[in-house]
Amino acid sequence: MFKFLFGLLSIIVVIIIVYYSSSDSYKLSLEAKVKYLMGDYTDAKTLAKKAYELDPYNKMAFSIITQSKISAKLVDYLQESHKYLEIIKTLSKKSDFSNRDKIKIKMICEVMIAKYNKLGANIMTDQSLQQAVKKRYLEFKKIHEELFSEEN
Repeated sequence: MFKFLFGLLSIIVVIIIVYYSSSDSYKLSLEAKVKYLMGDYTDAKTLAKKAYELDPYNKMAFSIITQSKISAKLVDYLQESHKYLEIIKTLSKKSDFSNRDKIKIKMICEVMIAKYNKLGANIMTDQSLQQAVKKRYLEFKKIHEELFSEEN
């Protein structure tokens, strides 16, 4: 009985391997997965879309498309937050720091805090990327709280 089950299981595994290795959709999905794991979310999404177009039942491709979109938004947030933190730094170092500059900083912080709340990362998203984004979010929150907690 054991030999029969082992033989049947081996045949099933071989069929699955042959199917995945002969399916262009799954080959593209695997390539997209590698790109995704390397942090190349744009290429991963492109490859996964091609795979999904070839086989709309390819769940791996659909998952990679979804995760790539989320991760790309996180990367965009990081880039945008870097730019805005530099602007805040420049504004705060001005010798003639005005109420208008303070309002600009407030608006920047509020926009970036709101954007963070709309990102929608999940368990599947790269944890180090999520942590970097959260760190930037907390920087904006801290600046906002320090400057505007009591409307100085």
